[in-house]
Amino acid sequence: MRQLLGKLRLTSRNVTEEVYLSEHICCQTCQITVPMGIEVVTVSEAESKKVVKRARYCRAHGAEYAAKAMG
Repeated sequence: MRQLLGKLRLTSRNVTEEVYLSEHICCQTCQITVPMGIEVVTVSEAESKKVVKRARYCRAHGAEYAAKAMG
């Protein structure tokens, strides 16, 4: 299950980062599996919606993304 927290527009007009609260994430930074974490999906919206990159973080390492997306 994923819950969309928000979208962040990057400097490029056609690229956004979608920030989700997701279950069972293995953090890319500390390599720990946590029950709830932050998933950041970089999406190109040029012609069709295309996933460019996925990043998964525990809540401690993904807190900056979550704060930007919600506020």
